[in-house]
Amino acid sequence: MDIQREKKIIPLWRKYWYVPVVLMLAFATYKLKSVMGDASFIVKQNELVTAVVEQGRFQVNVRATGVLKPVYIRWVSAQVSGRVEQAFVKAGAHVIKGQMLMQLSNPELHRELEKARWEFEAKKAENYAAYITLESQLLDLENSVVEADYSYQISKLKLDAETQLIAQKNATVSALDYQHSQLAVKQQNQYWLSQKQKVEKMKASLLASKTAQQARLGLVENNYQRIKDQVDALAVKATTNGVVQQISLALGEQVQVGGSVALIADQRSLFAELQVQENKVSDIALGQTVVVDTRSNKIFGKVIRIDPAVNKGMVQIDVQLNSELPNDARPDLTVDGLIEVSDIADTLYVQRPVFAPRYSDAGLYKLINDKKFAQKQKVKLGQSSVNQIQILSGLAVGDEIIISDTTSWQEHQEVMIN
Repeated sequence: MDIQREKKIIPLWRKYWYVPVVLMLAFATYKLKSVMGDASFIVKQNELVTAVVEQGRFQVNVRATGVLKPVYIRWVSAQVSGRVEQAFVKAGAHVIKGQMLMQLSNPELHRELEKARWEFEAKKAENYAAYITLESQLLDLENSVVEADYSYQISKLKLDAETQLIAQKNATVSALDYQHSQLAVKQQNQYWLSQKQKVEKMKASLLASKTAQQARLGLVENNYQRIKDQVDALAVKATTNGVVQQISLALGEQVQVGGSVALIADQRSLFAELQVQENKVSDIALGQTVVVDTRSNKIFGKVIRIDPAVNKGMVQIDVQLNSELPNDARPDLTVDGLIEVSDIADTLYVQRPVFAPRYSDAGLYKLINDKKFAQKQKVKLGQSSVNQIQILSGLAVGDEIIISDTTSWQEHQEVMIN
């Protein structure tokens, strides 16, 4: 016999339990939609940095760092080798040209100087003795000329007398004696002329000998003077006025010829060496105004040189300082430079957002709905300054944008600000 089972009735709330859940989710979605609008991401307000678009004068500046360098700088080098015996100045000392910086010692040089001095004195004495000998010989020849002249005059007087006697037909003078007297006059005259020629030759020889002796003496004297100058160079002196920037040697150290001893700079004439990023150099030109900040004073100058080479992503810019130097200006002082590239009279600009390169199209978030939301806006950017950038299109005066980092939610077109 079959037993008929009683059919259980399932309550409606169990059968349609999901309906309230769906309704609640739909209501929650509606509420969330009414609160967030079209926003698909929520950001915290305290994590945002914003800026307002302004209009007016826009100065394009390039910021750079660098150091002050002296225009006139001089390395003082050792002219001779030696060991540092005494130092008279330290770094920072003001010196004048010719002031003693350091005393070197070199005993070998002193010995060479003494030897060269004696050689010079001996050569002078030898030359003097040679001059005396040659002049004595010249004097003897000149005396011979005088004697030959006397003999010639006597012979001529005798011939003249005999000529008169012969003319008077005086038999006391024979024809043979008269001829002998004529030959004697010719002989004495020839002797006298030859002696005069010897004197002239001797004078020329004496002059040539003096010249040769003087040349040889000059060589010895030059050697002596050279060693003397080397000994004098052991006293290292300042070659210009200025401030000692660096002393390269300590007491007892050995220095070779040409070795650096000190660095002297003129602190009254300085210029700035600024390092500019290579991607910003294209805007810089000669003559542009530069404001150099020493962190306590400002100095005005202008660009006078742009290095053609790039070194580690930086390009060196030399700046001539035109205004009076402050008391804190000194070589190797770290400074900041602001190079004025251009000046736009009227344009839109805003504080520069993160990751917003110049001359580019960027997606920037503009605050809307009482700053409760931020909507992504396509903005065309122009020139950039140190902390500002030009707005060419996409924004208007008074618009407020987010300038802090938005890379983590760039894919969202609109965000809610919590």
